[in-house]
Amino acid sequence: MTTTDVPAADLTSDPREPADRLFRDLRTSANGLTGREAQRRLEAYGPNELTRRRGNGWVGELGRQLTHPLALLLWLAAVLAALGGTGVLAAAIVVVILLNAGLAFAQERQAERAVEALAAYLPVLTTVVRDGDVRTVEARTLVPGDIVTIAEGNRISADVRLVAGAVEIDNSTLTGESVPVVRSADQTDASGNLLDACDLVFSGTNCTAGDARGVVFATGMHTELGRIAAMSQRVTREDSPLERQVKRVAWLIAAVAVGAGVLFLVLGTTVAGLSLPDALNFAIGLLVANVPEGLLPTITLALAVGVRILARAGAVVKRLSAVETLGSTTVICTDKTGTLTQNRMHVTDVWTPAGPVPLRPAETAQVRRLAEALALCSNASHDPAGTDSGDPTEVALLRAAGELGADLDPASRAGDGSPSSRSIPLCG
Repeated sequence: MTTTDVPAADLTSDPREPADRLFRDLRTSANGLTGREAQRRLEAYGPNELTRRRGNGWVGELGRQLTHPLALLLWLAAVLAALGGTGVLAAAIVVVILLNAGLAFAQERQAERAVEALAAYLPVLTTVVRDGDVRTVEARTLVPGDIVTIAEGNRISADVRLVAGAVEIDNSTLTGESVPVVRSADQTDASGNLLDACDLVFSGTNCTAGDARGVVFATGMHTELGRIAAMSQRVTREDSPLERQVKRVAWLIAAVAVGAGVLFLVLGTTVAGLSLPDALNFAIGLLVANVPEGLLPTITLALAVGVRILARAGAVVKRLSAVETLGSTTVICTDKTGTLTQNRMHVTDVWTPAGPVPLRPAETAQVRRLAEALALCSNASHDPAGTDSGDPTEVALLRAAGELGADLDPASRAGDGSPSSRSIPLCG
């Protein structure tokens, strides 16, 4: 039976079972899938990417801004002003509502686009074995049963069971722990937590050392990263402290305004001797006067300024109210490397036997030799766009070599792209 005789949707497997049985369950082999079979499975499973649950869209988001508790109070004031014969005031209030809703909507949509732009940092290409040949394909086209190769500096594009080699993996994406862990095809573990299995690597993690080959057993939303993404989308939206306070203020203002209007209506007709229509007009005017039309845009503008300040510092804020939530936070519990810091290193000082040297193109033969040695002995990968990859220490040394004037072109670096000489200890 060939792979094309088996419906791709029927493929199920336990990634911790023996490799030969896993190959059988995934209907694949060490030579990988054929291009035709990979395309068929892609149609059955869908692309290897995280899908986002669609909400109410821009219509729902804009509607939420127009039905804010304080906005509803302003709508009521506009209706009452129109009924009281002050059409200009009613129109002004409506303009205030629309301008405020537009500003808040545009700000949150801009933040949403910024969050989506972060997905561009995920890997778009991966190395796979198709039709017995090693080739580079789009990571989104990976399917269960594909054989992939993993090298130092690579980001894992799917959940993979190693079948050859050993690597060190930065699992901080899934576990928050920045210390790399060893994963080896020789160390099998059929019990315990899936994330702790010594022969499994997962989508979204980074290879910091070693070389290996493995078989893909889960893609897209079926990966461990996909499960985390699905859980994060099921989290219900809760009001921030500011939103709860604004709701209380809106109810208080409404109660005071209505109470004052009703009281004046009674006093106007019984004590002041006004006719019912005149007393009603005065009561409506009193109601409208008690509504603070400028409060809502003032709050929105203040929060928007806070978002801009955070954006200049590199922070992404999806909701305006989150700015106030951050401001009212008294205790923040966080991890250190890779969470509180950026998990990046940089060479600040360089010494030679002749003494310290500045980080600029080499002026002496001794410094030039140092720069060449840094470039040739680094296993990190250089990208002219600035997105170097590899172990943070190796990347820092490679960038220092570039600052000292060394040629970082992969073609000129002996051993670049070859298997790492760094030894990988056994898992466990």
